[in-house]
Amino acid sequence: MTDTRNEHPLSLDHAAIWVEDMEKTVSFLTDVVGWRRHPMEIMVSDEDETTGGMEAVFVDANGFWLEMILPTSPGPGMDILKEKGDGAIIEINFDPGDYDAVLQDMKAKGIPMFNMDGSPLGEDGGVIKEGVVDEGDFEHTGQRIAYWSTELSRGTVVEIFEVIKGDELNLINQRDRQWEKESRQQQGLRMSHVSIVVADLESTAGFYTDVMGLKRHPMKLGIDAGSNEEIGGMKAAFIDAGGVWLELFQPVGPGPLMDLLNEKGDGHVAELCTEVDDLAAYYDEIKAKGVQMVGIDGTPLDDSEKYYVLDPYGEKIAYFPAEVSRGMTIEVIERGPRETSILHRRDDAWKD
Repeated sequence: MTDTRNEHPLSLDHAAIWVEDMEKTVSFLTDVVGWRRHPMEIMVSDEDETTGGMEAVFVDANGFWLEMILPTSPGPGMDILKEKGDGAIIEINFDPGDYDAVLQDMKAKGIPMFNMDGSPLGEDGGVIKEGVVDEGDFEHTGQRIAYWSTELSRGTVVEIFEVIKGDELNLINQRDRQWEKESRQQQGLRMSHVSIVVADLESTAGFYTDVMGLKRHPMKLGIDAGSNEEIGGMKAAFIDAGGVWLELFQPVGPGPLMDLLNEKGDGHVAELCTEVDDLAAYYDEIKAKGVQMVGIDGTPLDDSEKYYVLDPYGEKIAYFPAEVSRGMTIEVIERGPRETSILHRRDDAWKD
């Protein structure tokens, strides 16, 4: 394969989630999960042909941003919501460090970049009419975004966005400046990784390493279907996306994971994977809020079996029911013993 590694480091900043009802979805994330809503409200003009009108807010997922997006007028954004449904994780969004340098690098290597609607990126570098709501008023300042083709990324929508140092009107600068005095929570759910189902593990991993320049964890990971009939077999790899992990997993053999690939397709962003120190206690806490945690197949768990144990790694796993999480798939994990745990082995081997 030709070496197309990007010389400019990219870091995963947030995941974009399309919603039908902003307040109900954010209420779940804040009141049930315990994460915090950023006060900034973002709008994209209804006149923007690239996206159509949209509203957005950020939620701090205990160290990782979720951008909740509500389409407000006909256009590509609304089309995505109708196709993918409420709570779908549509994009993973990267800060490229130097936006123009990445575009130039891709152009030099013959790799085209695109707008959100799939049209080729123009001379303006992908400007959309986006801005911040201030006391009810909205004036767009413009934001540049670009995408790799989903053919190259093997189905996943991967965005880069421009951050201009010193530009007080830049959306990301405004977000971070307003949040700089907020401390990250030490209790409750914290993000572990974003999980993506793939049809060909090596080809998909090659996009993130060879094109984007990210690093792949050397750990070999697989799940045996015979020991985990509730899940089915898979092989997986972790990609260090600038401090946040991506997990790529390829189902092998029948089971819910293969069903997911067949239903959603190659590159589907499947789950937000979170951690908690004591899953049994968390189960009780969530049940006290009137929510019954479920297994990977959506079957309710009960007080005698508050989680599923992943063999032979020892990770304990549970999920929020989709009707409560507004369509989002959020996995809750308690790490297994250090000598066998996937997450311990991943992090311990990456310390140097």
